[in-house]
Amino acid sequence: MKKILAVLIAVMIICTAFAGCSGKSNSDTTNPNAIPTEGAKINESDAITFFEESYTAEELGLADVEEEYSLMVSSLGVEIDGKKYVKVAANVKTLSSVTTPEGKSTFQLKEIGAYFISFDGKKVLMENKETGEYVELENRYEEFSSRSESATETEK
Repeated sequence: MKKILAVLIAVMIICTAFAGCSGKSNSDTTNPNAIPTEGAKINESDAITFFEESYTAEELGLADVEEEYSLMVSSLGVEIDGKKYVKVAANVKTLSSVTTPEGKSTFQLKEIGAYFISFDGKKVLMENKETGEYVELENRYEEFSSRSESATETEK
């Protein structure tokens, strides 16, 4: 009787292990609501260049920022009022109070500005950090696009 019970327990453990290993992987942490930006007219480093070359610090609400800031583009799009946008954020790098186990300093990014260009390039927004509302900026995409095309033709 003990041998039969031991064999049944062993079989149940093996079946449990196989059932656990054959299940759908949970390691895919992709957000089902994520919006890839590959389909946007302007994305990646071009989106950063667009904001740097098309708007002044004053127009982007960054004129009073004393720290050095940099623009970074999000690899995922966002939806605002039913329309898809590429997000570009202005960030300041600050020293964190946390250190690595080796005692090295770490840094964190503080977002000081958020800007959005629609996937079709027709609308440019700036987020008001105080109210959370979006302000439409003058769209300079066509001008930027024609400058970029001229520069590409000149390089040929």
